[in-house]
Amino acid sequence: MQRIENHCVDCGLPCLGSSCPNRNVRVDYCDNCETNYAKYHVDGDDLCETCTEKYLQETFDDLTVSEKAEALDVSVTSL
Repeated sequence: MQRIENHCVDCGLPCLGSSCPNRNVRVDYCDNCETNYAKYHVDGDDLCETCTEKYLQETFDDLTVSEKAEALDVSVTSL
């Protein structure tokens, strides 16, 4: 989720108004938790590192043993 925020740093200079680079700053927030800054774009969502890790772990946990081995490029055979 993208928000436009005022990141004024009270630099002490005369205010430049809307031309100040800190006035209208685009900030990407996590679409899931909405509190952390988004770092990744996953399946159409902007996610923070914590939510991305949780999503990937849940997805990996849903795979079968052979699918996990294939994803990791590991040779696994039945005994």
